[in-house]
Amino acid sequence: MRAFYRTHILTALALFTGSSAARAESEASVKAAYLFNFAKLVEWPSSAFSSGKAPLVIGVMGREAVGDELARACASATAGGHPVEVRRVSMSEVRDCHLVYVPESERGDGAIAAAQGAPVLVVGEGENFARRGGALAFVKDSGTLKFDANPAAAARNGLTVSAKLLRVARTVVPK
Repeated sequence: MRAFYRTHILTALALFTGSSAARAESEASVKAAYLFNFAKLVEWPSSAFSSGKAPLVIGVMGREAVGDELARACASATAGGHPVEVRRVSMSEVRDCHLVYVPESERGDGAIAAAQGAPVLVVGEGENFARRGGALAFVKDSGTLKFDANPAAAARNGLTVSAKLLRVARTVVPK
């Protein structure tokens, strides 16, 4: 509950004071919330987990604030019956994750290639990330953070993206 209030207070600060630090932290909080919900709205094959109690691993590339926000938000969370574990990862660890977030400052195409054929949901940033083969991509649309979806990219990795998630995507990249 404390995190809920903290997030909304920071959002209000960003809106009313114009503080770039508050805006950045607020955007990181929003991205973290999206990532957690993505984990809840994607189906992984049972073979993606060593057991029914194995964690769902969300990897964050780079030193983005999103990783810290996500770790706080997922401290005791579950997704699909699995405890959520957040890790900072490098390119060589992409296949050790179930979901990997690649900020714009990192090599998105490298992560897409590294995850190819493995049950990894690759989430990145930018207008063309989903078109280049990422499963989900954060985009800014009229100053609002939204996302594009490429369910075919997820399916190539053995994942099923929920229709609920696709309905709220800004754009669904055609197959």
